[in-house]
Amino acid sequence: MPKPQQYGLHRSEWRGFTLVELIVVIVIVGIVALIAAPRFFSQAGFSAASFQDTAISAMRYAHKLAQAQHTNVYVLSNANSVALCYDAGCASRVLNPTDSAAFVVSAPSGIGISSTNFYFNSLGQPSAAQVLAISGDTLARQIVVEPETGYVHP
Repeated sequence: MPKPQQYGLHRSEWRGFTLVELIVVIVIVGIVALIAAPRFFSQAGFSAASFQDTAISAMRYAHKLAQAQHTNVYVLSNANSVALCYDAGCASRVLNPTDSAAFVVSAPSGIGISSTNFYFNSLGQPSAAQVLAISGDTLARQIVVEPETGYVHP
């Protein structure tokens, strides 16, 4: 193996990190890990976001289904689920197109949604404007149903 003197580098000119620089970097990475780790290991935030997205998708499906079938589609939510039905009593449930089971979105453990009942008419308009709150997370999450258009968004 060639010696460093052959390439014009003497021992005093070698480049590298000092021990102090390495320790400072390790301390900074440790501080960042202490701050970020609890956020990544807490499942509640991810569960609430996933439930919010799934519930929004279900309500948008109800909106489009009401327009396509020219009928009322009811959205019934209780503390831990959202169900789609063709009647107010939920005797005739909307079937999920993926598995032909009743279209019900269940909240994960520790996540809840405000209870409400409303329907989309054949024009896609909701019976009343809605703001559904999702609880169980440190962030304030909600689902909004616009009064005239029926547009469903976070």
